[in-house]
Amino acid sequence: MPELPEVEVLARHLRPLLIGKKIRTVSVHRARVLEPTSAAQLKRALRGATFRKLARRGKYLVFELKRASARSPLTLVGHLGMTGRMYLLPRAASLPKHAAVVMDLGREQFVYEDTRYFGRFTLNANSISQLGPEPLNDEFNPKTFAAALARSRQAIKTKLLDQSLVAGVGNIYASESLYRAGIHPSRSVARIGLPRWQRLAAAVVEVLGEAITQGGTTLNDFADGEGNSGYFQVSLSAYGREGEPCARCGREIRRLVQSGRSTFYCPGCQR
Repeated sequence: MPELPEVEVLARHLRPLLIGKKIRTVSVHRARVLEPTSAAQLKRALRGATFRKLARRGKYLVFELKRASARSPLTLVGHLGMTGRMYLLPRAASLPKHAAVVMDLGREQFVYEDTRYFGRFTLNANSISQLGPEPLNDEFNPKTFAAALARSRQAIKTKLLDQSLVAGVGNIYASESLYRAGIHPSRSVARIGLPRWQRLAAAVVEVLGEAITQGGTTLNDFADGEGNSGYFQVSLSAYGREGEPCARCGREIRRLVQSGRSTFYCPGCQR
């Protein structure tokens, strides 16, 4: 599933292409991705609206649109799910088989494509209102990070995936951040002191920043709006490297399963 870096890369690509564009009509081919918004509600709300802003919140794309007849802006929330993509096509181009939502922008059409339909493209913004702090903003620091997790006794890797505590960090970057911070993924949150929190918070910011610079991590279907894949996967130190030697100590990288997700770690560096 695309995580914060992949979504940030996509937002930066789409922003200059969409801002100022007016939606003429909306076609819905898979109403399931709109829930709880209906196809009729989406078409009615977006027709004639103009893209004003595009931001990222956690793993979500947040589009702000302005309608001529409305005083307040309209918010559209997009989530790529497992295999979603968003991009522009020439108006005359053929649509892909799994196009879920298509917006006519005049000379171009904005396509939301999703082969598995696990993503979302909706007017309901409840999902982003429940997210925790952004790890790349000033609101994220070791003290607030530690305070938010102070009463938990769960494994640190499991808690890192809780989007209400830290927005946008998923399985890949949680593993990589714990590796860089030298913290075992099974260590109880209650057994992590401030020095370790400081290392972990710094590692999260560092890993996410590097991944954004390198276009994200492509392990499955992610690509930016032009079909370009990221290359941060070549920089991964732990994730997906089971059986390979650790670059720091030479011990073999191991894998364990936590809450149904694979975690990769070094038994030498992460005791």
